[in-house]
Amino acid sequence: MMNRYVSLLAIVLPALAFTSSADARKKSEPLVDAVVSAYENNRSFTMPASGTIEVAFSPNEGSEALVIRVIDSAKSELRLLSYSFTSAPVTSALLRAIKRGVDVKLVADRKSNMSADSSGKARAALSALVNAGADIRTISTYAIHHDKVIIADRQTVELGSFNYSAAAARQNSENVLVSWGNAKLAQVYLAHFERNFRQAVPFEVNY
Repeated sequence: MMNRYVSLLAIVLPALAFTSSADARKKSEPLVDAVVSAYENNRSFTMPASGTIEVAFSPNEGSEALVIRVIDSAKSELRLLSYSFTSAPVTSALLRAIKRGVDVKLVADRKSNMSADSSGKARAALSALVNAGADIRTISTYAIHHDKVIIADRQTVELGSFNYSAAAARQNSENVLVSWGNAKLAQVYLAHFERNFRQAVPFEVNY
């Protein structure tokens, strides 16, 4: 099983190099499916280090600014996975991205951002993104959808403990790690995104 998995990954990951071409992205979808299949059966991924690593921390130690810089770097595509999504600065950055033509898709934890959203901030943020043209979905498949990930242009991955919230930026001890220019790592996270996106349902705007 492991040898077959390693062989599959060796074929699939180099073939999924980033391109801004819509036709090339369509051709890559069966390969993403193959990665998803391997991932669901035996999930451990090894790849060479590539690009540059950048880290920041909270509270008020650059984490939010680094997240926003990743969003602002995107030229064609952003894929996000989130637990809590209430950050006004992050929402604004995504709206800027949509305005410049970036394709934005986001999967957010359903309970945290809907039934447990007593402030209404999550619904407002997600509604603003849907109204601007983003594809937003909520997921309840898991006890908690605790991912906090951004994949930009199939090249860069942001991850860590940082929820997309004001508390994460200004009150909590958090960390953000960005792997700039690592297309192979991005493809593994895109496969994870794709699995969760398929399990999620469209977010319904109430206002």
